[in-house]
Formats: sequence, C-alpha cells, structure tokens
Amino acid sequence: MRRRTPAHTQRLLARNVRERRLHKSWTQYDLADETGLRQALVSEIEAGKANPTLLSLHKIASALGIQVAELVLPQGTALAQGTKPAVRRPTKKRRGRPLKPPSR
Repeated sequence: MRRRTPAHTQRLLARNVRERRLHKSWTQYDLADETGLRQALVSEIEAGKANPTLLSLHKIASALGIQVAELVLPQGTALAQGTKPAVRRPTKKRRGRPLKPPSR
C-alpha cells in the first residue's frame, strides 16, 4: 500500500467534507450552524488550508451523519460495519498453592 502524505489526507478531507455537505444541499453557513464552528473554518477545511482538531472533525462528521474515518478515506472505501471489539479471553486457572491473604 502506498503511503499517504499529510497533504493528500488534507485533500481527501477537503473533498469529502464538501461532497457530503453538498449532498445534503447545505451551504457552508448551514454546516457551520449545525456544528457550532465558524463558517470561515468550514471554508478553510474545504479549501485544504486548515488543520482541524479531532473535536472539529467529530462535530462535522456528526452533523453529516457519518463516522469521522469517512472524512479522510478515499471515496468508495467501505468501513467495517458491525464488528465486535476484541474480547479478552479468561486466562487458565493457576494450579498450585492458593495465594496467601495479605498480612496486617
């Protein structure tokens, strides 16, 4: 897999935010109102000039009804849906003497 540069990720973010916003027929002002962000920041993100915080990305993704990861993935990339988190399996019981209670 080819390594992505930060500039490439910024371009993906810019394109994805703009496409998702337009899909909802929203202006930049509409997205700013929904997220509580400044319209100027939305504009800078879509122009690939801003470096938004994770909180800003979360607000944008929530307003657009998508996951944060979808903002930086190439178009058409599917996210795993319904996967379960890794479950820690119980360890085998130890054989031998039981542990002594702590002395007081």
